[in-house]
Amino acid sequence: MKKWKGIFLGTLAISAGVLFAADSIYVPFGKLGYLSSSFGENRGTRYHAGIDYSTEMKEGFPSIAPEDGKIVQVKVSPYAYGKVVYFEDKLGRTWVFAHQSGFSKHLDSLIRYTQKKTKKNDVSLVNPKIPAFHKGDTISYTGSSGIGNPHLHLELRFGEHLVNACHHNVLCGDTLDPLILGAAVFQGEDVALTGEEDLKNGCIEVPDIRNREDSLRFTFKIADYSREPLDNPMSVRRVTLKKGNETIGEIIKDTLHFSSMLQIREELLWAEEADTAGDWHYIPNPYKLNPGDTLTFETEDMNYRISKRKLILAEKCNGPKPRMRGNFQNPEMFSFLSRTWIGLDLCKSDSLKTNFRFFGKGMPVLDSEGKELNPCEAFPIEPQPLGKILALYPNLDEIRLEQNGKADTIRVTEIPADAKDFSWETTFSSKKISQSVTKLADVPWTRTFAVRKFANDSVPAYEFHPKGLHFWGAWTVSFDAKLANAPLYYLGETTRLWFYFSKQKKTKQTRFTSMNELRDIGFIEDRTAPELGDVRLDSAVIAGKMSPVLRIPVIEKESGIENGNAIKASAKGMPYIYAEYDSEPKELVFILSDLPPAGQKFQVRIRDEAGNAKTFQIKVPSASKAE
Repeated sequence: MKKWKGIFLGTLAISAGVLFAADSIYVPFGKLGYLSSSFGENRGTRYHAGIDYSTEMKEGFPSIAPEDGKIVQVKVSPYAYGKVVYFEDKLGRTWVFAHQSGFSKHLDSLIRYTQKKTKKNDVSLVNPKIPAFHKGDTISYTGSSGIGNPHLHLELRFGEHLVNACHHNVLCGDTLDPLILGAAVFQGEDVALTGEEDLKNGCIEVPDIRNREDSLRFTFKIADYSREPLDNPMSVRRVTLKKGNETIGEIIKDTLHFSSMLQIREELLWAEEADTAGDWHYIPNPYKLNPGDTLTFETEDMNYRISKRKLILAEKCNGPKPRMRGNFQNPEMFSFLSRTWIGLDLCKSDSLKTNFRFFGKGMPVLDSEGKELNPCEAFPIEPQPLGKILALYPNLDEIRLEQNGKADTIRVTEIPADAKDFSWETTFSSKKISQSVTKLADVPWTRTFAVRKFANDSVPAYEFHPKGLHFWGAWTVSFDAKLANAPLYYLGETTRLWFYFSKQKKTKQTRFTSMNELRDIGFIEDRTAPELGDVRLDSAVIAGKMSPVLRIPVIEKESGIENGNAIKASAKGMPYIYAEYDSEPKELVFILSDLPPAGQKFQVRIRDEAGNAKTFQIKVPSASKAE
């Protein structure tokens, strides 16, 4: 039945002239839409809670009611879900329509009344007093508010549980089988990588084919696309590893819960994917190696399309291996598969030829003959997991680099295998950096911490590893105030932009912050207020209709705009004017009919997260100046 349904939905997705059965398949915005993101997809420290539909970079399609029901909440914000509606149907299910451009008539009127009454751009209404909706009625209109390009984010909730809408009679256009792009096999501290070509040929590499003591654990890199061209790689519903009819391990994503979103660290191992598609799905079940074993790996997407590989465990596979480092990772130390790696392949690099030296308590680490250890001779000339290095040399706490005439230092430590909470203090230039992490999860490899000073766009900063460390609590990091002589910012791993830590504290001795993931942290003294760019007339979808608007670019440094209420607009006789902040591409949008007549001025005050504020006088241009 599931296989038939997958074929049926796939056929629906590729047939432009199809008629949808009113009582069976729900089409959220009344026309064909292909998935651009799937349920359970990787979102850093959480799963993607819904499904995303491409609206082909257009706004204003009506989001229609799936059943009779009512709106239980609506929110307006420049971030996260943007303009979002929570709709409860007659079955008690809650449907979430996010990133909308506007709302149906009665709801739009109530929101605008509330904004004017409270003089706030960001509002939240619970159980708004508006008429109920019938199946097929327009609730709101698709857009790009919050984060991302124009698309519809749809969620389906049963109480506190999030469920995969694709399996509840919602059309999910996905016509392609998932791709199996790579594999990694863990054996003790060692890791073996296998690429897509070898997997297609039935070969999967293990670190040591003769090792019968250390169990194997598997992780597979998978991407799913909804159609050609291959844009927006998505996650999958199921991964299964079998030996014959025996299931070694299986993970199925049909239901999520907000309280367990951090579980993503135990299933999707961190790897920088800014330049490559796919997520690394980790199957934690141990497997004892037996000669001649043949395993079967299956993965299934949201429309029940299956890809399968029969795999023979081998000492060596000859095809190209998956890439370990992304474009933005420093090659000397980086995170891959939620572990810290040291780039010993640089020992023979022509451009970054690097000499590595190991120290413990200020003294060189010695080899078995009592001489200073040469890591470039003691290990294979390839990236090595830091945990493997520490397992062999447990007194190691410092790695010194000599690279093209420059010296650098990496501080390292091992986290005890049975530790649930752990603290570590180290120094740079005799100034302390302290870290603690709580509620560590068990993993079958040596857990480590590593920190290194670096500069990014002239920002003094420190990189911390491993990204994706398995823990359920919090990571707290504290800097000596003489080291962190400016507020703390974290580096976006794909944007490569700095973002202000809204939750940070300062004493005379320290600056510190706490979060649920390891980040690279920099120190920035931002005393520059935001500026506004050139005013231009344009049009935008407002409550489902194309309307004239005024757009003004916002020019700000690293200290972004905290929320929509950090922007206040007014004019003579008009104490409140609605100002919409579009966080992508950082611009203010004003509905032209809300503003004073052409030639008159209105006032805009804008404040960033660092507390810098500035007031601007804006002259309303004449419509004849529109280009």
